[in-house]
Amino acid sequence: MAFDGRAWIEQKIREGRAIVRPVGYHIVAERLQGFASRLNACRDLGELEGFANRRKLNPALPKWNASERDAILRRKFEMENSGNERRKKK
Repeated sequence: MAFDGRAWIEQKIREGRAIVRPVGYHIVAERLQGFASRLNACRDLGELEGFANRRKLNPALPKWNASERDAILRRKFEMENSGNERRKKK
């Protein structure tokens, strides 16, 4: 006899050993769309380096244009200097 998953779940619900949640309860993260959202999703310098040098893994990808390169370098500068209090003058 084959395993009946539906009957097993219904039995667990009757026994009170299953958690029942409404449809749409679980929220799935949206895919990052666009250059800016992907750039802002980089959490550390390693991720940013991988993002910036993505063509090492897939040379078929398009090259960054000048404004995208500038944005990547600006983000790198922000990450490197985010916690440096000496640079902030009162």
